Amino acid sequence: MSPKTRAYLEKLYQLLERMPEDERLDAIREIESHIAEGVAGGQSEDAILARLGDPRVLAKAYRSEYIMEKGSARSFKDVMLMAGFYCSTGLLSIMVIPVLATIAYGFGFCSVLIFIAGLIRTFGVTWIQMNLGPGIEVPTEWSMLYSTIIGGIIGGIAYLSWRGLRTYMNFLSASYKKLLPSSRAA
Repeated sequence: MSPKTRAYLEKLYQLLERMPEDERLDAIREIESHIAEGVAGGQSEDAILARLGDPRVLAKAYRSEYIMEKGSARSFKDVMLMAGFYCSTGLLSIMVIPVLATIAYGFGFCSVLIFIAGLIRTFGVTWIQMNLGPGIEVPTEWSMLYSTIIGGIIGGIAYLSWRGLRTYMNFLSASYKKLLPSSRAA
């Protein structure tokens, strides 16, 4: 292995510092194997390294794959880590992800609060006001229906924003996955 290849692998290893050690070593072994297969097939190490590209981009691809492979048992913290990672991937992501995440989680929380407020108001709590417009108050007996409809609309917007956020992050993940050597061979 040439010093240039060794330096490339060391740089890649350093860039994967946020991943668990076993995942980092697996990524390095995969790249080493890819380079060895290419050299055995008659390609130069320089050509293989050029095809692999910048180690920073390759490290992002491995981190993206690791983040997305955590499965469906994601906690709120995992989702926020994913959003933070993908926000660092480009200018469009810096705008799209925070907006969709804010709408999804903010509107979702608000829809629950609206439903609770309607439930409480139905039982005669007078300090919760519900208005259809200036001077048009919702009758107390209609509070639950009104809050269910409005909460449902706002909850629907939250759900659509959440689905859009997931779709966008899956798109980014698939884009990064194409950069991995294992994906190119398939």
